[in-house]
Amino acid sequence: MRSTAFNKLPRVFYGWWVLLALCAATFYIAGAFFWGFSVFVAAILDEFGWSRTEISLAFTLQGIEGIGAAPVVGLLIDRVGARRLMVFGLITTGLGIVLLSRTYSLGSFYAAFVLVSIGTSAGAGIVAQTLVVRWFQRRRGLATTALLTMPGLGATLIIPLLNLSIDSFGWRETLLVIGLGVWVIAVPVLLVVRDSPESRGVLPDGDVPKVLGVQPTGTILEAQGEEQDLTLAEALRLPAFWFLTVSFTLWNISTSGVMPHLFVALLGIGRSKATAAAMVALLPGLSLIGRFGFGVLSDFVNKRYLLLAAGILMTIGMAFLAGLMLDPDRTWLIVPFLLFYSIGFGGSIPLRVVISGALFGRKHFPAIYGTMQSANALGGVVGPLFAGWIFDTTGSYFLAFATGCALLVVSLPLVMFISDRSAAGVVARQ
Repeated sequence: MRSTAFNKLPRVFYGWWVLLALCAATFYIAGAFFWGFSVFVAAILDEFGWSRTEISLAFTLQGIEGIGAAPVVGLLIDRVGARRLMVFGLITTGLGIVLLSRTYSLGSFYAAFVLVSIGTSAGAGIVAQTLVVRWFQRRRGLATTALLTMPGLGATLIIPLLNLSIDSFGWRETLLVIGLGVWVIAVPVLLVVRDSPESRGVLPDGDVPKVLGVQPTGTILEAQGEEQDLTLAEALRLPAFWFLTVSFTLWNISTSGVMPHLFVALLGIGRSKATAAAMVALLPGLSLIGRFGFGVLSDFVNKRYLLLAAGILMTIGMAFLAGLMLDPDRTWLIVPFLLFYSIGFGGSIPLRVVISGALFGRKHFPAIYGTMQSANALGGVVGPLFAGWIFDTTGSYFLAFATGCALLVVSLPLVMFISDRSAAGVVARQ
């Protein structure tokens, strides 16, 4: 009976199919819109004559939506199901991008951006990351790395095509195709998504449930004692929760103003449109080194030290970017900026999910991580708007990027206070 039950299990762990679907959707949406939208900014500015602050307000509204949406999405994952939530979110995302391509006023531009934000909150981000945490434990670092490598890979391959399409067909037509592509490509892919490994009769990583009588050494059945499943109330009493939240919020303030403004910032210091587009595409491309390297290492190396290393690399990179804005003739500064910032930023992405999963467990991860993300979204509100306002006020992005560098410096000591030992203490006191 034991052999028969074991043979009925799929030979390929179904979690890998779920991960593949999530990777495909993330590759397209993040590459074509979130990273790729920066190349649309110059064309939109040329057509409407809006200020950088007015354009940046769209990203601020997106961040405000994220503040409220993150904890709500975390709760809906358990009540509605990740699969249904993702399908709804991606349909809404496609609609928002299509409407964005038809905008002729600042008000409709903002409204379409908010609609896209609502869709992506429900169709990507926390939902996809939660699924990875639920389906994987021992291989969580590898799986998270695969998922969060997709935005950088997508941007690297898609942004040059977007720039070419905008020049050849126009920004409206290009956005329209992107929006339709969300429906055509992303939504059908998600038909394979399932909410948890238990729905397929297995445990995370494909381990066999104990009821089948199979308990191989080193499986999740033994490892579950090492990963505590904290409730939201327990996590809020954990000092590490607040150290993480404050650190990530400062990081978001610092970094969220870079990508939306980098293209026009490079144009403003005399770089050609082709060169600026290449630099914007190279940033997420180089971030793949950090995403993959730090993500894979997180299964073997102390996550806190890796997080600190990522923060230091971002800090150094931002300092070089600020220096370039201060002295545009020092063209060589773009090289260390791209290397240090891209690798550090890329490394921080999977580490956020991995270290949160290790600290809080998978059972209540959506609610806990969603609450954390609502605070982190403050950075997404402040960063782009602040950078745009600085440019409109001073005519330069120097102060914006220098301030971002200073915030990163402030965040570094907080990372060192993060400790997973206090998680066990919270549970022990119950």
